[in-house]
Amino acid sequence: LEQQARQEREERLIDQAQANKELIRNLAHEIKNPLGGIRGAAQLLQMELESRELIEYTQVIIHEADRLQSLVDRLLAPHRRPHVVGDVNIHEVCERVRSLILAEFPKGLRVVRDYDASIPEFRGDREQLIQAVLNIAHNAAQALAERIAAGDAQIVFKTRVGRQVTFGKQRYRLALELHVIDNGPGVPDSIKDRIFFPLVSGRDGGSGLGLTLAQTFVQQHHGLIECESVPGYTDFKLLIPLP
Repeated sequence: LEQQARQEREERLIDQAQANKELIRNLAHEIKNPLGGIRGAAQLLQMELESRELIEYTQVIIHEADRLQSLVDRLLAPHRRPHVVGDVNIHEVCERVRSLILAEFPKGLRVVRDYDASIPEFRGDREQLIQAVLNIAHNAAQALAERIAAGDAQIVFKTRVGRQVTFGKQRYRLALELHVIDNGPGVPDSIKDRIFFPLVSGRDGGSGLGLTLAQTFVQQHHGLIECESVPGYTDFKLLIPLP
């Protein structure tokens, strides 16, 4: 029963991610065209105006149009970039993310390595996987703000090989399991079932795109991201088939 419930949850995740992808792509394209028109009209209007006060208004329109354009570009990014496939060492990916996180949060945060050195290289897009792991780790670091201030924040990168793993309706002989574990407050119950939805964020000022893009990048490797979270322990698990 537990296995069946897990499979149903994974199938739901995959269907939901596919629907999200279509929705995001269509919505972004629909926003893009009128946005260009709004910005262009504001620029033309600004050239005709002499009043400094009125020019401030057109500058607000241009600035906000640029902000929306940047959001749309981020929404479309994973669908535009070609999939650059090469040999990927998952520990090189983790080390790159670790150095980026520690550069941004140099005090009060430990990033612990718990690696299985026997994991083989696999074919994949290294940059996409770095971005996926970075999005998850960055979310974790931001959620750990109070613990960082107290000096006892911790993120663990843990890699293991799963054997005879079933996810996404398929059974794989070997799969990479990469856990990103933190000791933060946990994912709020109100958004637990929706964290991979676009524009859903548990943080004020968050774009709500980090986990959506991470899930998209991992799915492009025929994988899946799962999340288990309680106060004091959150585990994002990336599953990717191995050769």
